[in-house]
Amino acid sequence: MITLNSFFKLKMGILKKLCYLFIVLSWFTSVFITPSMSCFLTIPWFVEIQNGIPNSTISVHVKSRDDDLGVHNIAYYNSYSFHFCDNVIHSTLYWADISYGSKSVHFNVVDAKVKKIITWTIFKKSHAYWLMKEDGYYLTNKSRAYDDPAWKLMGKW
Repeated sequence: MITLNSFFKLKMGILKKLCYLFIVLSWFTSVFITPSMSCFLTIPWFVEIQNGIPNSTISVHVKSRDDDLGVHNIAYYNSYSFHFCDNVIHSTLYWADISYGSKSVHFNVVDAKVKKIITWTIFKKSHAYWLMKEDGYYLTNKSRAYDDPAWKLMGKW
């Protein structure tokens, strides 16, 4: 016959083992699945904004609800990049205000639409490359030459 005291000891033993298992799995996930960043159970992101407008310097100001990444001036053929960990429900939003000369544009650099276009994968680092050109701004999921036709036009100035 099991006494109440032995029943609770048995339950506590199982709970203790589950806690150890959780700690080991957490460590394994953070070390082996996302080695480039410490994104525990979320997706690491790398975002790069490139200036493909000859003889120009663009002004880039990137923000999210929680972070203001500041204003960065990017000369032709240069870029600004940042990385972050997506939130648990994969709804992180970053937007940018970009200008050069008399032209300016505001758009989301990471949102649900961008994630769908670049086909992000859970537990794998995702990349969003933005290219600013004279006719608009383009998106791709890997680093490419400025004249590569794989760049997708996302909007105009």
